[in-house]
Amino acid sequence: MNSSEQRIWNNQIRRQRERKRNIILAFCTFCLILILSLTINSFLSNAKTNKEMTCKYYKSIMIEEGDTLWSIASQNLNDVNINITISAYIKEIMKMNGLQSDRITAGMYLVIPYYSNDNP
Repeated sequence: MNSSEQRIWNNQIRRQRERKRNIILAFCTFCLILILSLTINSFLSNAKTNKEMTCKYYKSIMIEEGDTLWSIASQNLNDVNINITISAYIKEIMKMNGLQSDRITAGMYLVIPYYSNDNP
């Protein structure tokens, strides 16, 4: 083998080693990213499950003398800490029951939403 053939042979071997090293490096990088992703995902899912879940339910109530939508909303929103205003809650009750105004009378039945941290 002359010197130019030897040099070509050495370059081919060097390129094969570099290719092999690059493949191993890419595989290790992929594995590291996968492990980090799974670890971060498990931490995030644990953080979500530790929070209490607030669920929305519905019930029917009979309006008694002196009840107002405001008093009904106040009673049902004070039980659980949620991010909804009383006026938004009243609008939801009115929409659910097809009410055009906030006037209600004793003996009426309304379907109202309520929120609970209990699991169903």
